[in-house]
Amino acid sequence: MTSPSSAALIRTEIAALPDYNAGLALDQFRARYGRDALAKVDSNENPFGPSPAAIEQIRAAAAGVGRYPDAGDTALRQAIAARTGRDAETIILGNGSEDLIGAIYRATLRPGDRVVTICPSFGLHEFGALSLGAVVEKVPFPADWRFPVDGLIQAMAQPVRILIFSSPSNPAGPAISQGELTRLLAAVPEGTLIVFDEAYREYLEGDLAFEATGLLDRAGHAWISLRTFSKAYGLAGARVGYGLCSDSGMARALRKTRNPFAVNALAGVAALAALADDAHLDRTTTHIRAERKRIAAALTAMGIEVAPSQGNFLFFRTRLPGTQLAEALRHQGVLIKGWQESPFLDWARVTVALAEENDSFLKALPMVL
Repeated sequence: MTSPSSAALIRTEIAALPDYNAGLALDQFRARYGRDALAKVDSNENPFGPSPAAIEQIRAAAAGVGRYPDAGDTALRQAIAARTGRDAETIILGNGSEDLIGAIYRATLRPGDRVVTICPSFGLHEFGALSLGAVVEKVPFPADWRFPVDGLIQAMAQPVRILIFSSPSNPAGPAISQGELTRLLAAVPEGTLIVFDEAYREYLEGDLAFEATGLLDRAGHAWISLRTFSKAYGLAGARVGYGLCSDSGMARALRKTRNPFAVNALAGVAALAALADDAHLDRTTTHIRAERKRIAAALTAMGIEVAPSQGNFLFFRTRLPGTQLAEALRHQGVLIKGWQESPFLDWARVTVALAEENDSFLKALPMVL
């Protein structure tokens, strides 16, 4: 008996989507390549892991996992409110900020709506919108990697449902300045939701490290700032992201379109502990900023083009298809991410990690180029 095909049941928008370009888990790497990794630098993880206090809280809470967590995420929302100065009723938690991107789109997008973003970009900014029948316009960075504010303003000359972009930008790394953001917000048309993805904000330096919520408030549009515990706080495996919303109505709507109990009990207590450990965060960001400069200088000395990054990663031109370079480096024990978004197919992204991991990457790269 022939099994029935599911193809006819899948919406065309879903069938047309590419697979998500995820990093490779270490156990899968060992199974596939028969060796240990020298450097896992493909997923922008914190090389120090989470705060020790977060691990302790996970252990202490483990015996209680037979009970559902607080559906309202009350304790964590209140802690984030105290840290950010926002009303707790305007804060939404999710299973990573990716969960919230989907929730935002499900709450607001209709077939045919326009979404404007940047290129290269975080894939889910585009894929989530396409899955709902929206039209996505991607504004490219110029050759000098200045933030594409002029292009974004031009794209908003027509009605836009959502403007979404990250700063620091993933995968490229440039960050928008306070003046550039002010100019961009002044050009946003009425009826547009602004989604400002700040997943890598803790790694910003100098004048680029500013609090954007005041600017967003004064712009007079609905907005959401997306932030996460996955990157600088080292809780990638726990999956905790959050959004600061312009108003409580938006946060209430997103609770209807995200999964219920989006933050599990262990993740919730870990995030609370991580948020309170400023010393661990400072250790992480200080190390990453120094190593980021060192790796960028080394790549430049090899004659490799590198985008200016404010994240915990570097985006560089590979001289051959990025996926081909990534595969060659895996055989050297080094995991990076070859980019799969046109016209950046000859670029790759490498995470800034421990010094010894970064050295392994820099040693292996000339061997495969």
